[in-house]
Amino acid sequence: MVVDDESIIELFWNRSELALSETKKKYASFLRTVANNVLHNSQDAEECENDTYLHTWKSIPPLRPTNLKAYLGKIVRNLAIGKLRGNLAKKRGGGIIIMPYEELEECIPDGRRDEAPDIERLRESLNSFLQMIPKEQCNIFMKRYWYSYSVNEIARQTGRKEKYITNHLYMLRRKLKQHLERQDIIL
Repeated sequence: MVVDDESIIELFWNRSELALSETKKKYASFLRTVANNVLHNSQDAEECENDTYLHTWKSIPPLRPTNLKAYLGKIVRNLAIGKLRGNLAKKRGGGIIIMPYEELEECIPDGRRDEAPDIERLRESLNSFLQMIPKEQCNIFMKRYWYSYSVNEIARQTGRKEKYITNHLYMLRRKLKQHLERQDIIL
Protein backbone atom coordinates (compact mmCIF):
# COMPACT_ATOMS: atom_id res chain seq x y z
CA MET A 1 0.00 0.00 0.00
CA VAL A 2 1.34 3.40 -1.03
CA VAL A 3 1.08 6.11 1.61
CA ASP A 4 -0.22 9.52 0.47
CA ASP A 5 2.07 12.55 0.51
CA GLU A 6 0.34 14.30 3.42
CA SER A 7 0.90 11.20 5.58
CA ILE A 8 4.55 11.03 4.54
CA ILE A 9 5.02 14.69 5.47
CA GLU A 10 3.36 14.00 8.82
CA LEU A 11 5.82 11.12 9.38
CA PHE A 12 8.70 13.56 8.77
CA TRP A 13 7.16 16.01 11.24
CA ASN A 14 6.90 13.24 13.82
CA ARG A 15 10.55 12.32 13.09
CA SER A 16 9.54 8.77 12.20
CA GLU A 17 12.09 6.87 10.15
CA LEU A 18 9.15 5.39 8.27
CA ALA A 19 9.07 8.72 6.42
CA LEU A 20 12.28 7.80 4.64
CA SER A 21 11.21 4.29 3.65
CA GLU A 22 7.79 5.50 2.45
CA THR A 23 9.39 8.33 0.47
CA LYS A 24 11.81 5.88 -1.10
CA LYS A 25 9.04 3.41 -1.89
CA LYS A 26 6.98 6.08 -3.63
CA TYR A 27 9.61 8.33 -5.23
CA ALA A 28 12.88 6.41 -5.74
CA SER A 29 12.31 5.85 -9.44
CA PHE A 30 11.28 9.46 -10.03
CA LEU A 31 14.30 10.84 -8.13
CA ARG A 32 16.74 8.55 -9.91
CA THR A 33 15.30 9.50 -13.30
CA VAL A 34 15.60 13.23 -12.65
CA ALA A 35 19.18 12.86 -11.39
CA ASN A 36 20.18 10.52 -14.21
CA ASN A 37 18.75 12.91 -16.83
CA VAL A 38 21.17 15.55 -15.58
CA LEU A 39 24.18 13.35 -14.82
CA HIS A 40 23.95 10.43 -17.26
CA ASN A 41 25.67 8.33 -14.62
CA SER A 42 23.63 5.83 -12.60
CA GLN A 43 26.08 5.74 -9.67
CA ASP A 44 26.05 9.54 -9.28
CA ALA A 45 22.26 9.55 -9.75
CA GLU A 46 21.86 7.02 -6.94
CA GLU A 47 24.10 9.16 -4.70
CA CYS A 48 21.92 12.21 -5.43
CA GLU A 49 18.80 10.18 -4.69
CA ASN A 50 20.18 9.17 -1.29
CA ASP A 51 21.33 12.72 -0.55
CA THR A 52 17.79 13.88 -1.33
CA TYR A 53 16.41 11.72 1.48
CA LEU A 54 18.95 13.22 3.89
CA HIS A 55 18.19 16.81 2.79
CA THR A 56 14.47 16.14 3.13
CA TRP A 57 14.94 14.68 6.61
CA LYS A 58 16.87 17.79 7.65
CA SER A 59 14.41 20.28 6.14
CA ILE A 60 11.04 18.79 7.22
CA PRO A 61 10.41 20.23 9.79
CA PRO A 62 10.61 23.22 9.83
CA LEU A 63 9.37 23.31 6.22
CA ARG A 64 6.05 21.75 5.26
CA PRO A 65 5.95 21.42 1.47
CA THR A 66 2.56 21.62 -0.21
CA ASN A 67 3.68 19.36 -3.07
CA LEU A 68 6.07 16.64 -1.90
CA LYS A 69 6.95 15.39 -5.39
CA ALA A 70 7.89 18.89 -6.61
CA TYR A 71 9.82 19.52 -3.38
CA LEU A 72 11.82 16.30 -3.78
CA GLY A 73 12.29 16.98 -7.49
CA LYS A 74 13.78 20.39 -6.79
CA ILE A 75 16.18 18.98 -4.22
CA VAL A 76 17.41 16.11 -6.39
CA ARG A 77 17.72 18.32 -9.47
CA ASN A 78 19.80 20.90 -7.58
CA LEU A 79 22.00 18.16 -6.12
CA ALA A 80 22.50 16.62 -9.57
CA ILE A 81 23.40 19.97 -11.15
CA GLY A 82 25.88 20.61 -8.34
CA LYS A 83 27.37 17.14 -8.81
CA LEU A 84 27.64 17.70 -12.56
CA ARG A 85 29.41 21.02 -12.07
CA GLY A 86 31.84 19.34 -9.70
CA ASN A 87 32.45 16.51 -12.15
CA LEU A 88 33.03 18.92 -15.04
CA ALA A 89 35.36 21.06 -12.94
CA LYS A 90 37.46 17.97 -12.24
CA LYS A 91 37.68 17.19 -15.93
CA ARG A 92 38.45 20.82 -16.93
CA GLY A 93 37.00 20.69 -20.39
CA GLY A 94 37.10 16.93 -20.79
CA GLY A 95 34.01 17.05 -22.98
CA ILE A 96 31.54 19.79 -23.66
CA ILE A 97 28.02 19.03 -22.53
CA ILE A 98 25.24 21.48 -23.26
CA MET A 99 22.78 21.20 -20.41
CA PRO A 100 19.15 22.08 -20.98
CA TYR A 101 19.35 25.03 -18.61
CA GLU A 102 22.24 26.42 -20.68
CA GLU A 103 19.84 26.62 -23.63
CA LEU A 104 17.78 29.06 -21.58
CA GLU A 105 20.69 31.48 -21.14
CA GLU A 106 19.48 33.44 -24.16
CA CYS A 107 16.18 34.03 -22.32
CA ILE A 108 17.05 34.25 -18.65
CA PRO A 109 19.95 36.37 -17.43
CA ASP A 110 22.73 34.74 -15.46
CA GLY A 111 22.05 35.23 -11.75
CA ARG A 112 25.74 35.86 -11.11
CA ARG A 113 25.81 39.12 -13.08
CA ASP A 114 25.04 42.58 -11.71
CA GLU A 115 21.89 42.95 -13.81
CA ALA A 116 20.38 39.68 -12.56
CA PRO A 117 16.58 39.83 -12.22
CA ASP A 118 14.63 39.57 -9.00
CA ILE A 119 14.23 35.80 -8.59
CA GLU A 120 10.67 36.01 -7.27
CA ARG A 121 9.56 38.17 -10.22
CA LEU A 122 11.31 35.80 -12.61
CA ARG A 123 9.58 32.79 -11.00
CA GLU A 124 6.16 34.48 -11.24
CA SER A 125 6.78 35.47 -14.84
CA LEU A 126 7.92 31.98 -15.79
CA ASN A 127 4.84 30.46 -14.14
CA SER A 128 2.55 32.87 -15.99
CA PHE A 129 4.31 32.00 -19.26
CA LEU A 130 3.79 28.27 -18.65
CA GLN A 131 0.09 28.86 -17.95
CA MET A 132 -0.30 30.82 -21.22
CA ILE A 133 1.11 28.22 -23.57
CA PRO A 134 -0.79 25.14 -24.77
CA LYS A 135 -0.55 22.04 -22.58
CA GLU A 136 1.57 20.05 -25.06
CA GLN A 137 4.11 22.88 -25.33
CA CYS A 138 4.18 23.27 -21.54
CA ASN A 139 4.79 19.51 -21.25
CA ILE A 140 7.67 19.66 -23.75
CA PHE A 141 9.16 22.71 -21.99
CA MET A 142 8.98 21.07 -18.55
CA LYS A 143 10.41 17.76 -19.78
CA ARG A 144 13.41 19.56 -21.25
CA TYR A 145 14.09 22.36 -18.80
CA TRP A 146 12.91 20.91 -15.49
CA TYR A 147 13.36 17.14 -15.85
CA SER A 148 16.34 17.48 -18.25
CA TYR A 149 15.12 14.87 -20.73
CA SER A 150 17.01 14.72 -24.02
CA VAL A 151 15.25 15.84 -27.19
CA ASN A 152 15.31 12.21 -28.32
CA GLU A 153 13.61 11.03 -25.12
CA ILE A 154 10.95 13.76 -25.30
CA ALA A 155 10.23 12.78 -28.91
CA ARG A 156 9.90 9.15 -27.87
CA GLN A 157 7.60 9.98 -24.95
CA THR A 158 5.36 12.29 -26.96
CA GLY A 159 5.30 10.30 -30.20
CA ARG A 160 6.69 13.29 -32.11
CA LYS A 161 9.73 13.60 -34.33
CA GLU A 162 12.94 15.05 -32.87
CA LYS A 163 12.82 17.92 -35.39
CA TYR A 164 9.33 18.82 -34.12
CA ILE A 165 10.59 18.89 -30.51
CA THR A 166 13.70 20.90 -31.43
CA ASN A 167 11.64 23.46 -33.35
CA HIS A 168 9.11 23.79 -30.54
CA LEU A 169 11.83 24.26 -27.94
CA TYR A 170 13.39 26.99 -30.07
CA MET A 171 10.01 28.73 -30.50
CA LEU A 172 9.27 28.40 -26.78
CA ARG A 173 12.61 29.98 -25.85
CA ARG A 174 11.86 32.90 -28.20
CA LYS A 175 8.35 33.30 -26.77
CA LEU A 176 9.74 33.14 -23.23
CA LYS A 177 12.30 35.82 -24.04
CA GLN A 178 9.58 38.09 -25.48
CA HIS A 179 7.39 37.42 -22.45
CA LEU A 180 10.21 38.34 -20.06
CA GLU A 181 11.05 41.47 -22.07
CA ARG A 182 7.39 42.63 -21.96
CA GLN A 183 7.47 42.26 -18.20
CA ASP A 184 10.79 44.12 -17.93
CA ILE A 185 12.50 41.06 -16.45
CA ILE A 186 15.21 41.27 -19.11
CA LEU A 187 16.24 44.07 -21.45
